[in-house]
Amino acid sequence: MKFLHKPLFFRILLSAALTAFASISWAEQKQTFGDYEVHYSAFNSSFLQPDVAKSYEIQRSKYRGLVNITILHKQPDGSTKAVKGLVQGKTTSLIEQVNRLDFRPIVEQNAIYHIAEFKIASQDTLTFNLDIQPNPNQPAFSLTFRQAVYPD
Repeated sequence: MKFLHKPLFFRILLSAALTAFASISWAEQKQTFGDYEVHYSAFNSSFLQPDVAKSYEIQRSKYRGLVNITILHKQPDGSTKAVKGLVQGKTTSLIEQVNRLDFRPIVEQNAIYHIAEFKIASQDTLTFNLDIQPNPNQPAFSLTFRQAVYPD
């Protein structure tokens, strides 16, 4: 696994992109699994600035999307802490085309992101089926969500 250590620039950019597109269902969502919160979002990679995409080795294109998974572990004091985990998954289109997602972690100070790129051939609704395992000694959580995508 390749780890990238960068300043908080990616986090700020990602937050800005999520905020800007919240009204058109590109907003971040979360699901709780016991003591873990899994935050997830998917958006078109063309929303990233070219220098940011290059810095993180993300292919920026209107035909490429990016899915971001963040795993937070609830602490006894009520706070949360970002944790690394194993994230695997696939997308399935409306016509049952299946594509594997290759996740890689990005570590920034106190934040950890698990990102994967995916293809956007045309306007479609993709189903994301993910297995998220923050603790190697426990079974993975299954997360499924649907996202409308289109070349931008």
